[in-house]
Amino acid sequence: MKTVSVVGAGFAGLSVSLKLAQKGFQVDLYESSSRVGGLLGTDTTEHGIAERAANALIRTSKAEDLFNELGLKPSLPLASAKKRFLFRKKPRTWPLSFSETLGLICRVLPKLLKGKTSLKPQSQETLEQWGLRLLGPAATQHILGPAMQGIYGNEISGLSASVILGPLFSKKKKDKYQGLLTGPGGMQDLVDHLEAKLKELGVRIHLNTSVNARELKGPVIIATSASAACRLLKESHPSLSQVLSEIRMSSLMSVTLFFNKAQTTYQGFGCLIPRGYGLKSLGVLMNSYIFADRNKTYNETWMMGGEKEQDLLSFSDSDLLKLIADERFRILGHKESLLDYRINRWDKALPYYDLQLEKTLELLKSMLPAKELYLHGNYLGGIGLSKILERSEVLAEEIASRYA
Repeated sequence: MKTVSVVGAGFAGLSVSLKLAQKGFQVDLYESSSRVGGLLGTDTTEHGIAERAANALIRTSKAEDLFNELGLKPSLPLASAKKRFLFRKKPRTWPLSFSETLGLICRVLPKLLKGKTSLKPQSQETLEQWGLRLLGPAATQHILGPAMQGIYGNEISGLSASVILGPLFSKKKKDKYQGLLTGPGGMQDLVDHLEAKLKELGVRIHLNTSVNARELKGPVIIATSASAACRLLKESHPSLSQVLSEIRMSSLMSVTLFFNKAQTTYQGFGCLIPRGYGLKSLGVLMNSYIFADRNKTYNETWMMGGEKEQDLLSFSDSDLLKLIADERFRILGHKESLLDYRINRWDKALPYYDLQLEKTLELLKSMLPAKELYLHGNYLGGIGLSKILERSEVLAEEIASRYA
C-alpha cells in the first residue's frame, strides 16, 4: 500500500486525506497543533453556538456528497437567509438608484450580447479597475466592492480580477451552487465527522508534530497556509519556498455577539459594508436568520480584518466591542444589551488575492508538481471551502493516476 504524507490538518488536509484514503492509500496526516480543523471550529456557549471562522460550505454536489459520505445530515438555510443587504446609508436589498441601475444595464447588456468573453478580466487588472471599466463607479463601490471584501477580506483596489474572476471564463464544467450547508451543531460537526471517518479508514493522525519535509514518506502534500508552506520547504525546496514567500497574508477577525433582544428591522443573511463610509467592519452575519436552531439567543457575527486593518488585532476586547457597538448603531440603528460574546483573532489567516499572487500562481504552474511534492490550500485560486474540496478531489485523482 503506497503511503502519502499530508502536512496540515485544516479543511484542505482533512479533505484530501479522506479522498486519498478512499482510493486505498495509507495516509499519514501531520498537524503542528493539538487539534484538527485549522480555523474551522465552533464554540458552545449557554446562549448558543459561535463559529470561529467560516459558518458554512457553498452547497455544491461535491459538498453534498461529502456530507453523505460522512453520514452527516446537513443543516440548510432558512427562507429568511435569502434576503441579503448592502449598506448605503442604511442596509438595502438593492443599493443603486434607478438611474444608476439603468446605467449599469446599459453598460453590461451590450457586452453580454457579444458573449461573456467581453467581460473577461485583463492580466494585472485589479477588481476595482475591472469594475470601473465594465460596471461603472456606483456598482463597483456599492455591489462589487462589499461582495468581494466579504469573501476575500480585502479592498478591491488591491485584489486581482484575473485570479478571482478568471475561473468563471474557463471551459471547465462547473459544479452548480445551490446555497449553503453546515453541520447541525456548526462547523465543528463537520470537523468531528471528518476526523472520525479518517480514523475509520486507517488514516494515521499525528498531532503536536513538527515535520521535516525531507524525511516524509511517499508523495507529500503540503496543505497549510502559504506562509507555513514557505517555512516548511525552506531547506528541502528553497526556490519554491522563495516563490511562496512572495504571497502576502492578511488578518481575519470574527466577533459573535449575543443580545438580550433580537433586532427585527433587517431579517436576512446579513449586511455587507462598502469602503468609503469610515467603517472598519467588512460585514455582519445575522446568524439567527440564517440557520435553524441558531435563535436560542439572538446573535450576530461581525467580520473584520484585511491587510489595511491589521491593527485591529491588537485592540482589547473592550475597545473592539465598543467599536462594533458604534458601527452597529450606525449601520443597523440598534443598541440592544450585550449578553455574551466570542472573539476570534487570526493573524495571517487569509492569502491576499492581489496582483502579486497572480504572478506567483503563474510561477507555481511551471514549478509544480515537483517530484512527489504537491501544494494544497486556500491561496491556490479558491478561497472557499467548496473550492478547496474540489481541489482535494483533483489532487487525489492526480496522485492515484501517477502512483497506481
